[in-house]
Amino acid sequence: MKNIKIIIAFSCLLNVFLIINLIVTNNRIDDTISRQTFKIQGDLVELESSITYQTEHKWKEENLVIEKIEDVQEDINSLITLGKDIGKLSREQEEDLWNLYNYLTKFPEYSGFPNKILSTDERKLLEKLSKDLRQVGWGMNIGYSGGWESFSEKLNNLLRQVS
Repeated sequence: MKNIKIIIAFSCLLNVFLIINLIVTNNRIDDTISRQTFKIQGDLVELESSITYQTEHKWKEENLVIEKIEDVQEDINSLITLGKDIGKLSREQEEDLWNLYNYLTKFPEYSGFPNKILSTDERKLLEKLSKDLRQVGWGMNIGYSGGWESFSEKLNNLLRQVS
């Protein structure tokens, strides 16, 4: 009888430990998704800032803007891959990310060489992107949240402006 009480007590402690571990792990996964979302938004702010800077300085280092676009696309790919691997990305979230990725494909692409010269039309398109990013809340000296709801709302506002 004494052994049964010890086994039951041990089993209860083990179950409590496993439940706590599950909760902590789940919170860490949610934090990781939130950090990646925050990183994408940070890169969008840097993109807006980079375009504004290049506009003000006659596009002397235009490749920096193209590299920033690539950074955002790489972060999107990372978040999609991570979210799928851990099963924490909803279909709607994945669709939002792909919409942003596809939206960014209409802009000039990084060739791997720092010698891309943008046409006047490409510059105007990027300047409009900068304005649109700023309008939805992704610009220098504008606060933004790491939460998915805020990200999704701003993203949908951005995509509505273009359609």
